[in-house]
Amino acid sequence: MLGFLGGGRRETVTLAIESGDLRFLSARGRVAKWGSVPLPEGLVTGGVINDPLEMGRIVDETFRANDLDRRRVISSIVGLRAIPRLLTMPKLQASMLEAAISREAKKEMPVSLENLYLSWQSLPPEGDQQRIYLLGVPRELVDVQVRMLEAAGIQPVAMDLKPLALVRAVGQDQAVIINLEASMLDIILVVEGLPAIMRTFGLEQSQGTMEQRIERLLTELNQTMRFYNDSHRNATIRPNTPIYVSGRSVSQPEVLAYLRHVSDRPVEQPPAPMPCPDDLPILDYFTNLGLALKQIP
Repeated sequence: MLGFLGGGRRETVTLAIESGDLRFLSARGRVAKWGSVPLPEGLVTGGVINDPLEMGRIVDETFRANDLDRRRVISSIVGLRAIPRLLTMPKLQASMLEAAISREAKKEMPVSLENLYLSWQSLPPEGDQQRIYLLGVPRELVDVQVRMLEAAGIQPVAMDLKPLALVRAVGQDQAVIINLEASMLDIILVVEGLPAIMRTFGLEQSQGTMEQRIERLLTELNQTMRFYNDSHRNATIRPNTPIYVSGRSVSQPEVLAYLRHVSDRPVEQPPAPMPCPDDLPILDYFTNLGLALKQIP
């Protein structure tokens, strides 16, 4: 089950792996500790871990050096090639639901289910119809994360897609979310509190000036918006729906100001979704904050 609605109160340590650094944050209702560890060049490319054993060693050292609890850990997975689908089907008994979802997934997913891990969450019904939010994640992305955590001596309570963590942290019924890092760009369209479209791009750090990088961001965003609105002409993203920005590359005031200048939508810096110390760089750790809100049984 996805469990991306809601949050918990027990102490949680979250891990967000970017191409240049490992970011950790621990929280129990409020943020208690956080930090960033630089990573060797090439260890992580476009959010994908190339050497899980070496990455596991660094995670293990990070937990030891910062006295982090290994009993309740949630780590993020890059959103590359993740496939969301909203299924509508007749109401079924719980004993029949999983088989029915599997049959529908075979029809809806554009790649073989052998290459995906599937997660799903039941949504409020509409009349006699049952709605299911279905997510397919490439197996290789999950498997390499598992190997990394095993190497670090950690059995996580959950792993979560980075885009889902960002949606949870923003907490809006309709939103456009952008997360911009030095080598990654995430664009998420949120409709009825659900991520309707999730797109993740790798960026070359040498790819021009910040203005040129933001132009790339706007180009991809406009294409994503056009695709969604053309496909949902009776329920388009409202023109006044804000763009919520996060990520280290937009944490500088001049970058945020430039993005506001060139965008045709309101651009907002989202507030912290839980109590935080004043010196926490919220935009840098926004993925971690969303992970810390994940509902765990």
